[in-house]
Amino acid sequence: GTGAGAKGNSSCACTVGVSTASSAGKEDAEGLTSIRGVLRALADPKIDELLRSSALYPPRRRAEGFTISLQLEHAPLYLTGRYTKHSRQLPQTAWVIDGVRKCDSSVQELIEPAALRLFRADAAKFHSAGREDVDVRMLGEGRPFVLELVGPRRAADSENRHICMQLETEVCKCNLVAVTNVRRCEASLVSGLLKQGEDAHRKDYRAVVRLSSDFSQEELDRLLTFPVTLAQQTPLRVLHRRTLMCRPRTVHSIRATRIAKRFIVLDLTTQAGTYVKEFVHGDLGRTCPSIGSMLNCEADILQLDVTNVHSAT
Repeated sequence: GTGAGAKGNSSCACTVGVSTASSAGKEDAEGLTSIRGVLRALADPKIDELLRSSALYPPRRRAEGFTISLQLEHAPLYLTGRYTKHSRQLPQTAWVIDGVRKCDSSVQELIEPAALRLFRADAAKFHSAGREDVDVRMLGEGRPFVLELVGPRRAADSENRHICMQLETEVCKCNLVAVTNVRRCEASLVSGLLKQGEDAHRKDYRAVVRLSSDFSQEELDRLLTFPVTLAQQTPLRVLHRRTLMCRPRTVHSIRATRIAKRFIVLDLTTQAGTYVKEFVHGDLGRTCPSIGSMLNCEADILQLDVTNVHSAT
Protein backbone atom coordinates (compact mmCIF):
# COMPACT_ATOMS: atom_id res chain seq x y z
CA GLY A 1 0.00 0.00 0.00
CA THR A 2 0.95 3.70 -0.13
CA GLY A 3 2.45 5.72 2.72
CA ALA A 4 -0.95 7.24 3.44
CA GLY A 5 -2.41 3.80 3.81
CA ALA A 6 0.33 2.80 6.25
CA LYS A 7 -0.71 5.70 8.52
CA GLY A 8 -4.20 4.29 9.08
CA ASN A 9 -5.44 3.48 12.59
CA SER A 10 -4.23 0.45 14.47
CA SER A 11 -7.54 -1.30 14.01
CA CYS A 12 -7.18 -1.15 10.26
CA ALA A 13 -3.56 -2.18 10.53
CA CYS A 14 -4.60 -5.16 12.58
CA THR A 15 -7.08 -6.16 9.90
CA VAL A 16 -4.53 -5.75 7.17
CA GLY A 17 -1.99 -7.79 9.11
CA VAL A 18 -4.41 -10.60 9.63
CA SER A 19 -5.37 -10.53 5.97
CA THR A 20 -1.72 -10.71 4.98
CA ALA A 21 -1.14 -13.64 7.28
CA SER A 22 -4.15 -15.30 5.75
CA SER A 23 -2.88 -14.72 2.20
CA ALA A 24 0.47 -16.21 3.10
CA GLY A 25 -1.29 -19.31 4.26
CA LYS A 26 -3.58 -19.84 1.31
CA GLU A 27 -2.00 -23.18 0.83
CA ASP A 28 -3.61 -24.10 4.13
CA ALA A 29 -7.03 -25.30 3.15
CA GLU A 30 -8.40 -24.29 6.56
CA GLY A 31 -7.46 -20.57 6.21
CA LEU A 32 -9.11 -18.52 9.07
CA THR A 33 -12.21 -20.66 9.10
CA SER A 34 -10.87 -22.90 11.86
CA ILE A 35 -9.45 -22.36 15.33
CA ARG A 36 -6.10 -23.72 14.17
CA GLY A 37 -5.88 -21.16 11.41
CA VAL A 38 -6.74 -18.23 13.72
CA LEU A 39 -4.17 -19.33 16.28
CA ARG A 40 -1.51 -19.55 13.56
CA ALA A 41 -2.28 -16.01 12.44
CA LEU A 42 -2.19 -14.65 15.98
CA ALA A 43 1.20 -16.25 16.55
CA ASP A 44 2.77 -13.67 14.26
CA PRO A 45 4.79 -11.21 16.51
CA LYS A 46 3.64 -8.22 14.45
CA ILE A 47 0.00 -9.09 14.99
CA ASP A 48 0.62 -9.51 18.73
CA GLU A 49 2.18 -6.04 18.94
CA LEU A 50 -0.72 -4.51 17.05
CA LEU A 51 -3.19 -6.07 19.49
CA ARG A 52 -1.24 -4.79 22.48
CA SER A 53 -1.34 -1.23 21.21
CA SER A 54 -5.00 -1.32 20.15
CA ALA A 55 -8.20 -0.74 22.16
CA LEU A 56 -8.95 -4.42 21.90
CA TYR A 57 -6.28 -5.25 24.45
CA PRO A 58 -6.89 -4.68 28.21
CA PRO A 59 -5.20 -1.46 29.46
CA ARG A 60 -1.92 -1.67 31.32
CA ARG A 61 -2.13 -1.98 35.10
CA ARG A 62 -1.98 1.36 36.93
CA ALA A 63 1.27 1.92 38.74
CA GLU A 64 -0.15 4.05 41.59
CA GLY A 65 -2.03 2.41 44.49
CA PHE A 66 -5.25 3.41 46.26
CA THR A 67 -6.75 3.01 49.74
CA ILE A 68 -10.23 1.78 50.73
CA SER A 69 -11.49 2.76 54.21
CA LEU A 70 -14.17 0.56 55.77
CA GLN A 71 -15.78 1.05 59.18
CA LEU A 72 -18.08 -1.56 60.71
CA GLU A 73 -20.43 -0.74 63.58
CA HIS A 74 -22.88 -2.96 65.45
CA ALA A 75 -26.51 -1.88 65.43
CA PRO A 76 -27.66 -0.18 68.68
CA LEU A 77 -28.64 -2.48 71.51
CA TYR A 78 -31.75 -1.65 73.55
CA LEU A 79 -32.18 -2.72 77.17
CA THR A 80 -35.33 -2.25 79.24
CA GLY A 81 -36.04 -2.64 82.93
CA ARG A 82 -37.22 -0.68 85.97
CA TYR A 83 -35.26 1.49 88.33
CA THR A 84 -35.90 2.53 91.92
CA LYS A 85 -34.38 5.65 93.48
CA HIS A 86 -33.73 5.75 97.22
CA SER A 87 -32.33 9.27 97.66
CA ARG A 88 -34.03 12.65 97.98
CA GLN A 89 -30.98 14.41 96.57
CA LEU A 90 -30.69 12.67 93.23
CA PRO A 91 -32.19 13.88 89.92
CA GLN A 92 -33.05 11.51 87.11
CA THR A 93 -30.58 13.17 84.71
CA ALA A 94 -27.71 15.60 85.25
CA TRP A 95 -29.10 18.78 86.83
CA VAL A 96 -27.22 21.78 85.45
CA ILE A 97 -28.37 25.40 85.70
CA ASP A 98 -26.33 28.17 84.04
CA GLY A 99 -23.41 25.77 83.66
CA VAL A 100 -23.37 24.81 87.35
CA ARG A 101 -24.16 21.29 88.55
CA LYS A 102 -26.68 21.19 91.36
CA CYS A 103 -26.11 17.53 92.33
CA ASP A 104 -23.06 15.30 92.19
CA SER A 105 -24.74 12.51 90.22
CA SER A 106 -28.04 11.31 88.73
CA VAL A 107 -29.97 8.12 88.07
CA GLN A 108 -28.76 8.10 84.47
CA GLU A 109 -25.11 8.57 85.48
CA LEU A 110 -25.31 5.72 87.97
CA ILE A 111 -26.70 3.26 85.40
CA GLU A 112 -24.88 4.14 82.18
CA PRO A 113 -21.18 3.60 83.11
CA ALA A 114 -21.70 -0.03 84.13
CA ALA A 115 -23.72 -0.73 80.95
CA LEU A 116 -21.08 0.91 78.72
CA ARG A 117 -18.33 -1.15 80.31
CA LEU A 118 -20.15 -4.49 80.36
CA PHE A 119 -21.39 -4.24 76.77
CA ARG A 120 -18.26 -2.38 75.59
CA ALA A 121 -20.42 0.30 73.93
CA ASP A 122 -19.35 3.73 72.66
CA ALA A 123 -22.24 5.78 74.05
CA ALA A 124 -25.65 5.49 75.70
CA LYS A 125 -29.01 7.26 75.61
CA PHE A 126 -31.42 7.07 78.56
CA HIS A 127 -35.22 7.03 78.06
CA SER A 128 -37.85 6.71 80.79
CA ALA A 129 -41.61 6.77 81.34
CA GLY A 130 -41.77 10.21 82.95
CA ARG A 131 -39.60 11.45 85.78
CA GLU A 132 -39.76 12.28 89.47
CA ASP A 133 -38.49 15.46 91.17
CA VAL A 134 -35.02 15.43 92.66
CA ASP A 135 -36.43 15.27 96.23
CA VAL A 136 -38.93 12.49 95.44
CA ARG A 137 -38.04 8.83 95.87
CA MET A 138 -39.07 6.23 93.29
CA LEU A 139 -40.09 3.11 95.22
CA GLY A 140 -42.21 -0.01 94.65
CA GLU A 141 -41.56 -1.92 91.44
CA GLY A 142 -39.78 1.08 89.97
CA ARG A 143 -40.09 3.28 86.89
CA PRO A 144 -39.79 1.72 83.39
CA PHE A 145 -36.76 2.81 81.38
CA VAL A 146 -34.94 1.96 78.15
CA LEU A 147 -31.18 2.25 77.74
CA GLU A 148 -29.99 2.63 74.15
CA LEU A 149 -26.39 1.46 73.73
CA VAL A 150 -24.55 2.80 70.67
CA GLY A 151 -21.85 0.64 69.08
CA PRO A 152 -21.93 -2.31 71.51
CA ARG A 153 -19.23 -4.94 71.03
CA ARG A 154 -20.92 -7.55 73.19
CA ALA A 155 -24.44 -8.15 71.97
CA ALA A 156 -24.77 -11.89 71.42
CA ASP A 157 -28.18 -13.15 72.55
CA SER A 158 -26.60 -16.02 74.47
CA GLU A 159 -24.64 -13.54 76.62
CA ASN A 160 -27.34 -10.93 77.17
CA ARG A 161 -29.03 -12.37 80.26
CA HIS A 162 -25.74 -13.01 82.00
CA ILE A 163 -24.51 -9.47 81.31
CA CYS A 164 -27.87 -7.98 82.31
CA MET A 165 -27.64 -9.73 85.67
CA GLN A 166 -24.13 -8.31 86.09
CA LEU A 167 -25.51 -4.85 85.31
CA GLU A 168 -28.18 -5.18 87.99
CA THR A 169 -25.53 -6.21 90.53
CA GLU A 170 -23.15 -3.40 89.60
CA VAL A 171 -25.76 -0.63 89.80
CA CYS A 172 -27.15 -1.83 93.14
CA LYS A 173 -23.71 -1.41 94.75
CA CYS A 174 -24.16 2.39 94.86
CA ASN A 175 -27.11 2.05 97.33
CA LEU A 176 -28.80 5.06 95.71
CA VAL A 177 -30.35 3.36 92.69
CA ALA A 178 -31.36 -0.21 91.86
CA VAL A 179 -32.38 -1.73 88.53
CA THR A 180 -34.42 -4.91 88.09
CA ASN A 181 -35.64 -7.17 85.30
CA VAL A 182 -33.12 -5.79 82.80
CA ARG A 183 -33.44 -7.48 79.42
CA ARG A 184 -33.06 -6.87 75.72
CA CYS A 185 -35.91 -5.14 73.88
CA GLU A 186 -36.81 -3.73 70.49
CA ALA A 187 -36.20 -0.12 69.45
CA SER A 188 -39.95 0.40 69.06
CA LEU A 189 -40.33 0.23 72.84
CA VAL A 190 -38.80 3.71 73.16
CA SER A 191 -41.78 5.46 71.57
CA GLY A 192 -44.18 3.34 73.62
CA LEU A 193 -42.27 4.20 76.77
CA LEU A 194 -42.56 7.92 76.14
CA LYS A 195 -46.32 7.53 75.75
CA GLN A 196 -46.42 5.90 79.18
CA GLY A 197 -45.10 9.18 80.56
CA GLU A 198 -48.25 10.89 79.31
CA ASP A 199 -51.78 10.52 80.69
CA ALA A 200 -52.38 6.93 79.53
CA HIS A 201 -51.53 5.38 82.88
CA ARG A 202 -51.73 5.99 86.63
CA LYS A 203 -49.25 6.58 89.43
CA ASP A 204 -49.43 5.85 93.14
CA TYR A 205 -47.98 8.34 95.65
CA ARG A 206 -47.45 8.57 99.38
CA ALA A 207 -47.04 11.99 100.98
CA VAL A 208 -46.46 13.27 104.50
CA VAL A 209 -48.51 16.43 105.01
CA ARG A 210 -48.65 19.03 107.78
CA LEU A 211 -51.98 20.81 108.32
CA SER A 212 -52.69 24.13 110.01
CA SER A 213 -55.67 22.55 111.82
CA ASP A 214 -56.17 19.22 113.50
CA PHE A 215 -58.67 16.69 112.14
CA SER A 216 -59.96 13.39 113.42
CA GLN A 217 -59.77 10.32 111.21
CA GLU A 218 -63.54 10.45 110.75
CA GLU A 219 -63.39 14.06 109.54
CA LEU A 220 -60.58 13.24 107.09
CA ASP A 221 -62.58 10.34 105.65
CA ARG A 222 -65.65 12.52 105.24
CA LEU A 223 -63.99 15.58 103.70
CA LEU A 224 -61.48 13.97 101.34
CA THR A 225 -63.79 12.38 98.79
CA PHE A 226 -62.78 10.91 95.44
CA PRO A 227 -62.56 10.69 92.50
CA VAL A 228 -61.95 14.37 91.94
CA THR A 229 -61.10 16.28 88.77
CA LEU A 230 -58.51 19.03 89.12
CA ALA A 231 -57.93 22.17 87.10
CA GLN A 232 -54.18 22.69 87.26
CA GLN A 233 -52.51 25.80 85.95
CA THR A 234 -48.85 25.29 85.11
CA PRO A 235 -47.11 25.41 88.52
CA LEU A 236 -45.03 28.46 89.36
CA ARG A 237 -41.96 26.29 90.02
CA VAL A 238 -41.88 24.95 86.44
CA LEU A 239 -43.35 27.94 84.62
CA HIS A 240 -39.90 28.87 83.26
CA ARG A 241 -39.74 25.64 81.23
CA ARG A 242 -43.38 24.59 80.71
CA THR A 243 -46.15 26.12 78.60
CA LEU A 244 -48.67 28.20 80.53
CA MET A 245 -51.95 26.33 80.31
CA CYS A 246 -54.69 24.74 82.39
CA ARG A 247 -54.52 20.94 82.55
CA PRO A 248 -57.48 18.80 83.70
CA ARG A 249 -56.23 15.90 85.83
CA THR A 250 -58.01 13.19 87.79
CA VAL A 251 -57.24 11.96 91.29
CA HIS A 252 -58.70 8.46 91.28
CA SER A 253 -58.36 7.68 95.00
CA ILE A 254 -57.41 9.44 98.25
CA ARG A 255 -56.73 7.85 101.61
CA ALA A 256 -55.66 10.05 104.51
CA THR A 257 -54.26 8.53 107.69
CA ARG A 258 -53.84 10.67 110.80
CA ILE A 259 -50.41 9.94 112.34
CA ALA A 260 -50.15 12.82 114.84
CA LYS A 261 -51.80 16.09 115.70
CA ARG A 262 -51.97 18.08 112.43
CA PHE A 263 -49.93 15.47 110.53
CA ILE A 264 -51.35 13.00 108.01
CA VAL A 265 -50.10 10.49 105.45
CA LEU A 266 -51.77 10.69 102.05
CA ASP A 267 -51.95 7.70 99.72
CA LEU A 268 -53.01 8.82 96.26
CA THR A 269 -53.64 7.29 92.86
CA THR A 270 -53.58 9.94 90.15
CA GLN A 271 -53.62 10.35 86.43
CA ALA A 272 -50.12 10.65 84.97
CA GLY A 273 -49.06 14.27 84.67
CA THR A 274 -50.72 15.37 87.93
CA TYR A 275 -48.66 17.82 89.95
CA VAL A 276 -49.09 16.20 93.34
CA LYS A 277 -47.24 18.81 95.39
CA GLU A 278 -49.53 21.49 94.01
CA PHE A 279 -52.58 19.32 94.66
CA VAL A 280 -51.62 19.36 98.34
CA HIS A 281 -50.89 23.05 98.93
CA GLY A 282 -52.88 24.60 96.05
CA ASP A 283 -50.05 26.65 94.49
CA LEU A 284 -51.63 29.98 95.50
CA GLY A 285 -54.95 28.93 94.01
CA ARG A 286 -53.54 27.71 90.68
CA THR A 287 -54.65 24.10 91.42
CA CYS A 288 -58.31 23.69 92.31
CA PRO A 289 -59.47 21.89 94.32
CA SER A 290 -56.56 21.02 96.60
CA ILE A 291 -56.16 19.19 99.91
CA GLY A 292 -55.99 22.60 101.56
CA SER A 293 -59.23 23.81 99.99
CA MET A 294 -61.03 20.51 100.64
CA LEU A 295 -60.11 20.70 104.35
CA ASN A 296 -60.43 24.51 104.49
CA CYS A 297 -56.97 24.91 106.00
CA GLU A 298 -53.35 25.34 105.01
CA ALA A 299 -51.59 22.18 103.87
CA ASP A 300 -47.87 21.79 103.36
CA ILE A 301 -46.19 18.72 101.85
CA LEU A 302 -43.12 17.50 103.75
CA GLN A 303 -42.19 14.31 101.87
CA LEU A 304 -43.33 12.65 98.67
CA ASP A 305 -42.65 9.21 97.22
CA VAL A 306 -43.80 7.52 94.03
CA THR A 307 -44.85 4.03 95.13
CA ASN A 308 -45.91 2.58 91.78
CA VAL A 309 -46.06 3.39 88.08
CA HIS A 310 -48.85 1.45 86.41
CA SER A 311 -48.29 0.36 82.83
CA ALA A 312 -50.71 1.69 80.27
CA THR A 313 -53.59 -0.63 79.46
